[in-house]
Amino acid sequence: MKSVASLPNNLSEEKTDLSTLVKLVEDEMGLVEEWLRTNLIDDNPFVEDLLKQVFLAGGKRIRPLIVLLASRATAPRQEEFSRLHIILAVLTELIHTASLVHDDVIDKASVRRGQETINKRWNERLAVLMGDLLFAQASICLARIMNPTVVGIYGQVLGDLCAGEIKQMRQQFSTTVDWELYKIKSVGKTASLFAAGSHSGAILNGCPNNTIQSLKDYGLNLGLCFQIVDDLLDVTASEEQTGKPVGGDLRNGVITAPSMFILEGGGKNAARLKELIDSRAVLEDGGVQEALKIIRDGGGVDKTIELAGDYARKSKECLSVLPDSQYKSALASLSDYVMNRTC
Repeated sequence: MKSVASLPNNLSEEKTDLSTLVKLVEDEMGLVEEWLRTNLIDDNPFVEDLLKQVFLAGGKRIRPLIVLLASRATAPRQEEFSRLHIILAVLTELIHTASLVHDDVIDKASVRRGQETINKRWNERLAVLMGDLLFAQASICLARIMNPTVVGIYGQVLGDLCAGEIKQMRQQFSTTVDWELYKIKSVGKTASLFAAGSHSGAILNGCPNNTIQSLKDYGLNLGLCFQIVDDLLDVTASEEQTGKPVGGDLRNGVITAPSMFILEGGGKNAARLKELIDSRAVLEDGGVQEALKIIRDGGGVDKTIELAGDYARKSKECLSVLPDSQYKSALASLSDYVMNRTC
C-alpha cells in the first residue's frame, strides 16, 4: 500500500518543511498569533480559558500562511506589507477555527488534535456559542478591511461552509457515487476558504484580474487537494498521527473518495462495502475495521492519492502568472507540503 507521500507522476518527492515556509513571513505570523489570542470581543477569564483550549491545541495555521505568502507574492514591492493583510490572515483563521468548533458539535467529536473538544469538556451549547463568538470576531476583522469585494468573498465563504455541511448531512450513509457532488461539498467545507485567502490579498494589492483569478484557482485546487488528503488520512493514518479516531468519516456516514473508488469499481469489494454502510455496521468497531481493510486492500488508497496529486499539480500550474520570487516558490512548496502531509 502506498503512503500519502508516494506521489504519482513526478510530483515532488521531497518532504517540505513547513517551518521553512513560515520563516519567510515569521514576523507577520507572530502578529497573527497575537491577534488571535488577545484581540477578541470578550476577555473575561472563562472565555480566555476556552480560547486557549481552541488556539493552543495546535493547528499549523496553513490558511493564514497562504494569505501572507500570496499577499507577499503579489505586493507591488515585496518589502511593503499593510496591516490589512494581517487582519485578512487573522479573520481567515478565525473562520476556520469557528467552523471546527461547530463541526465537533455536529459530529459529536470528543477529541481534536489529541485534546478534548469544547463540547466534550463542557457541553454542546457552550461550544456553539464559542463558535459564534469566533465568527463574530471574524466579522469585525472583515469590517476593518473596508473592501466591499473582499467582504463579498468572505460572505460567500460563510454560505459555502453551511451549504457544504448541509449537503454532507443529506448524503449520510449514501452509497451512490456522485463525484460532482463530492467536489461541491469539498469546495464548500474547505476549498472555498483556501481560495478566499489566496486571492483576497491580491485584491488589496490592486493586482490585475488575471492575477487575482489565477490565485483564486490556486487556492481552490489546493483546498480540494487538502480535503482529499484529509479524507485519505481518515483511512490510512493512526489516531496518534491525526489526533482523532481512525474511520471517523465512515462512522458518521460520510462517504469520501477512498470509499467511492471502491463502490464504483463493482465486484465483491463494492458489494461488501455497500452492505457494511447500508446496514450501519460501520457504526461498530468491527464493521468499520472491515470496511477500512476493504478500502486499503482494494485500491481505494492508491486512486485517492492520484486524485489528490492531480489537484496539487493544478494548484502549482496556477502560479505561472506570478513573477519569480521566494514567496511564489513557497506557495508551490506549500502544495507539495499539503500533498505530503501525514496529519
